[in-house]
Amino acid sequence: MRLLVFLAALGTSLALRGSKKIINPPESVNKAQFDEMWYDQKLDHFDITGSPLWRQRYWYNFAHYEEGGPALIMIGGEGEASPGWLNYGIWTKYAEENNAALFLLEHRFYGQSQPTEDMATENMRYLSSRQALEDLATFMTSMSMTHNITGPWVSFGGSYPGSLSAWLKLKYPHLLAGAVSSSGPLNAKLDFHEYLGVVKSALETTGAGCNEAITEALKTIEILLADEFSWDLLSEMFKTCKPLTGNSKDVKSFVELLIDNLAGIVQYNGLLEMDIFEVCDIMRDESYGEPIERFAKVNSLSLANNGAECLDHEYSSFLALLTDTSFAGEGVGWRQWIWQTCTEFGWYQTTNQPEEVYGRLLDLEFFESWCADAFSELDWTHEKLEQEMIDTNTEYGGFYPVVNNVVFVHGSIDPWHAMGVLEDLGESATSIFIEGTSHCNDMYSNSPGDSEGLVQAREKIGVLVNKWIEEASIP
Repeated sequence: MRLLVFLAALGTSLALRGSKKIINPPESVNKAQFDEMWYDQKLDHFDITGSPLWRQRYWYNFAHYEEGGPALIMIGGEGEASPGWLNYGIWTKYAEENNAALFLLEHRFYGQSQPTEDMATENMRYLSSRQALEDLATFMTSMSMTHNITGPWVSFGGSYPGSLSAWLKLKYPHLLAGAVSSSGPLNAKLDFHEYLGVVKSALETTGAGCNEAITEALKTIEILLADEFSWDLLSEMFKTCKPLTGNSKDVKSFVELLIDNLAGIVQYNGLLEMDIFEVCDIMRDESYGEPIERFAKVNSLSLANNGAECLDHEYSSFLALLTDTSFAGEGVGWRQWIWQTCTEFGWYQTTNQPEEVYGRLLDLEFFESWCADAFSELDWTHEKLEQEMIDTNTEYGGFYPVVNNVVFVHGSIDPWHAMGVLEDLGESATSIFIEGTSHCNDMYSNSPGDSEGLVQAREKIGVLVNKWIEEASIP
């Protein structure tokens, strides 16, 4: 959905639409100390006749490394990678404890890692998780040779890169001693109605009355949307950039953005300017007026916090981003990620929850139309999209990948946990579920406001990382 945030390097947005907000290491973190490096990578790893090469961007940090030590790799995701992560986050503590080298590899087609001249549909076939995993395996093997790294490797990733981290251990168990998968959705699914189901549950943790007010606000909005004489009122109330009309896709885009204001705050609870308690305090406060007026205030605050003057609800605006094939365009990130949702993952966050807490306007057909509109050269059908999901789950195992030495970490407030592994799959494939935490919180360093459960989770991950490295280092 739109507000959901791109977390560069960790790739934690898993965004579908809207304003991209990059949560990077603090400005105080020195990024300039890490030189930008380039690795010659195959364009198509599966072309047995030979493939042209392209330059993939990466960085490394050997500050903690001692000869014979291990290497830790952070997997880049669906945003531009930030070298600041090479001396930021809890994984740097694990590196210090194990005298490990740190690597960060940017994902193909994102940031400056541009394998093709542009993103014409014919070139998008080279963008997939499968190609990305081959990139990682090839890169790691090469770095071991180039830097004479004889110790074991451990992979890290958050959100989509968290999925890649687990899948890398699945596909290349001999290359890794272990893998940390933080907030990684593993089960491909078109209709991801569970996402907003978790949003509902998360808001309920703040007390009664919040969801009820949001439901009432959305019901009122749907009624007013059906009355053309109310469109100007809604436009003014919710600060749309252009007046609302009866265009069905614009209407759904408008509602989607309003729900995104909510979903993004929940997903990144504690990392953005607003949190779920502030949202629900507003929604329960009758001094702000009727529920629709309270919901409008939440929208206004979200716009202000994102530096936006108005809500660009028109579907044509989003389509312009999706059809921008230039790597230099303003839509960098959207065309690539929507391609991956169409061809691999789905994860469309509909309002198909049985309780209808957030209305019913965001149906699966609306999201599926993105594929046809963005990549019109291809023949998209619901059946084709469903088959793509089946193929992905067949490839990787869905909720039940057969892996060893992998830890799956999720937070109860993070809506993406609904597509993740929440219980141990075996003695060496364990799950850590953290109550009250949001998306990828375990990847940050400890801070004074962290819950005991979150601090303990980081400690457990560190114990596992140390154990994997120690066991792999035994002759």
